Amino acid sequence: MHPSGGVRAGLLIALACLLFTLGLVFGRSFEVFLASDPLHLADVTPNTVRHTSAPEVSSPTDLKPLATFWEVRDKIKRNFVYPIDDDTKLTYGAIRGMVESLDDPYSRFMTPDENKDFESESEGHFSGIGAVLDRRKNTDTDEWEVVISAIIPEGPAAKTPLRAEDVLLGVDAKSVQGAALQKVVTLIRGEAGTTVKLTIKRKGEAKPIEIPITRGDVEVPSVEHAMLPGNIGYIWLRSFNRQSPARMRQAIEDLKKQGMKAMLLDLSLDPGGLLDAAVEIASLYVKEGPVVWIRERGAEPEPLMARKNSDVPADLPIVCLVDSGSASASEILAGCLQDYGRATIVGQHSFGKSKVQTVIELNDSSALVLTTAIYLTPHKRDIGLEWAKGKKGVKPDVEFEEPKPDSQDTYEKWHDGEKAKALDVLRQHMAVKPAG
Repeated sequence: MHPSGGVRAGLLIALACLLFTLGLVFGRSFEVFLASDPLHLADVTPNTVRHTSAPEVSSPTDLKPLATFWEVRDKIKRNFVYPIDDDTKLTYGAIRGMVESLDDPYSRFMTPDENKDFESESEGHFSGIGAVLDRRKNTDTDEWEVVISAIIPEGPAAKTPLRAEDVLLGVDAKSVQGAALQKVVTLIRGEAGTTVKLTIKRKGEAKPIEIPITRGDVEVPSVEHAMLPGNIGYIWLRSFNRQSPARMRQAIEDLKKQGMKAMLLDLSLDPGGLLDAAVEIASLYVKEGPVVWIRERGAEPEPLMARKNSDVPADLPIVCLVDSGSASASEILAGCLQDYGRATIVGQHSFGKSKVQTVIELNDSSALVLTTAIYLTPHKRDIGLEWAKGKKGVKPDVEFEEPKPDSQDTYEKWHDGEKAKALDVLRQHMAVKPAG
């Protein structure tokens, strides 16, 4: 290429990049139960998601990589054996590759259709198999794997032999080893009533296992509550979607009217969700002070303060149950309750996701989900750091025995056992310091 032509091409690329960047219109908030945040409901990954107030435009400083990209795109368009009729496919593929190079399991690119599904998930319903996916590095092989983090009890997968900790090898006979999480989610998703066949690897099994699952419409109940014997209020917070704060407040008020003397707050299998919902719900328990600290790149941590709408009596004995499926926003809540001494945390260590994602909608209704910050508990603890070999997340004050890998128990049966142990701890607290 003639030097002057190279300069012109570089200026055109810079202009194109600037216009593309200006196409960022606004950010939205979400998180899911997601990866599995830590959990994507196979639907979704656990993540705490927030929105940006305005787009930021960066000036390109080195045009060489962009010139190379433009050159490769041109070569493909001109020389690939099959004509390229859709430039969008090339563009989206390039963006996915760029995001994948970050080596971050929580950052991803979503097409307009995927972005629309994402919105449905934030409302607490979607079409899929009802499983939580996570992307992890195998410590033995150093390779990325997609793992079933949890099964939603109400979903189609709960009616099959699929289990938590199964490693996904293929979807409909297509290998997904080393694949990006969003690609796997897209392969698993489909219309209700259709069937998808998963090939999984399970610890203790010599050969891969094939499991067909009929997709269905999955509703994720965000809050369940009941009054248990002894006037113990039970609340199972299942996800942090847009409906969760109001439903949580309703559950608390209902239990108070029934004469609640203590509370078991269950965060089992809660993959998290919206950061704003986490702050609102934590504010029901904490009257003042930081609920969580957000630390962006190169900046000092900034607090998100309690909103002074506490609904839970300050002297009410509370036990909070967590497990390895409690991720992201649920860890914000558990960490807040623990730091302020508002609840005794019991169960297994939580997932250990301390990253915040920002959702940025692009001008064609696609979206970029980008890790933009780390969150810290009120005492500025990073629950993403290991506190014991193989253990991170919120450390329980009373740690229950880990489930056996070869256990044949259903999740429901195991969960009932965990609840019973948590209730024993709560009753001991009530005997020492009854509410009121």
